[in-house]
Formats: sequence, C-alpha cells, structure tokens
Amino acid sequence: MIEDFDNPELWIVAGPNGSGKSTLYSNLVVESRKETILILNPDKLAKKIALNESLEYGDANREAVVRIEKWLGSCVETYQTIGVETVLSTDKYRKLVVLAKERGFTINLAYVFLSNAELNVERVKIRVSEGGHDVPEEKIKARRDRSFHQLSWFFEKADKAFIFDNSGAVPKQIATKNDTNFTYSGDLKGEIYEAIFANYPDLKATLESKV
Repeated sequence: MIEDFDNPELWIVAGPNGSGKSTLYSNLVVESRKETILILNPDKLAKKIALNESLEYGDANREAVVRIEKWLGSCVETYQTIGVETVLSTDKYRKLVVLAKERGFTINLAYVFLSNAELNVERVKIRVSEGGHDVPEEKIKARRDRSFHQLSWFFEKADKAFIFDNSGAVPKQIATKNDTNFTYSGDLKGEIYEAIFANYPDLKATLESKV
C-alpha cells in the first residue's frame, strides 16, 4: 500500500500596500507542521530581475509576476508546500486556490491590514524613505478597496485564516478561522468586518444577534 503523506500547504500572505506583509511573516515565522514555508515575494524577485537582467523596474515586475505564477502552479502540481505574498487586489489567485484544494492542499490565509487608507499611504512613504519601492497614493487606495473586496472569497475558501491589524506598533491578531470554527476579538469592526463577512451573511447575522 502507498503511504499517504501529510497534506501539502498553500499559504496566501495578503494585505494592502504598506500593511506590513513581509514584516508579518518575517517576524512571526510562518511554519507548517514540518518545515519553514518559502513565501514568494514578487517585489523582491522584481528587484533581482531588474538588477541581474538589465530591465526597467516595470518590465521586471511584470516578469516576476509571470515567473511566480508558473512557480506556484508547478508546486501545486508536484504537491510541494509553498506560499506567496500578494496585495490581493485581483482574483488571479482564485484558480490556484481551487486547484490546490482539488489536489488536497491545506489552504492557509494570513491577512494584514491597517485601520485606514491614509495610514497605508504613510507607511509606504516610510518604506520609500528607507529604500523600498514606491506606489502612487491613488493606487494604494484603489488596491486597498479591491483587496477588501477579494478578502471574503479567500477567507471562505481557506481551511485556516488569520487576520491581523497592524495599525499599532506590533501586529494584533483579531480573528482566526480553523475549518468551521471562528473566533474574533472586539477589534474586528468597520471595513474589515464587512469585508470578511460579505460571503457569510448567516454567520454575520448570528454574531450580530449576540451583541
């Protein structure tokens, strides 16, 4: 009989620009049951491509996206645990999540946000002052709205999900999903509350009836 190994995992580390995605998984050390997870970072890959292949940053960024999508697809097809960092401003990773679930992967979502868009803009400015890449203010705000719009679908599909508010000095975990179990703190409110429960009207109604 063929031995069945532990399910591989797909990690989505997501959040609007400037929310602190890289810092979140660097400090918390995202780990599976047996190994530290490789989280693919499109921005870091784009910088390496631009430096080593003499491409303008815009072209390097597009090339990084293409290579990472291929890498992720290959990992899922070969049952390898992998993760990716994303703003989650589009639905491009939905097909990957669906395929990974079909292949028996455990889907994990870590989503980090800030309390308002102006804080996202300010954090990006700080990042730029420290040598990081810039994002125009209008794009930061538009992507934040789109990211919140995408969140509910990915939260629903995830086997495990962790929501962090990074508005303060350190990230604060304010909600957790483990299969069908959902726990949250009183800090889960406003935009992020509405974003999470867009696909959970029954659960939202149940929680609100207890307030």
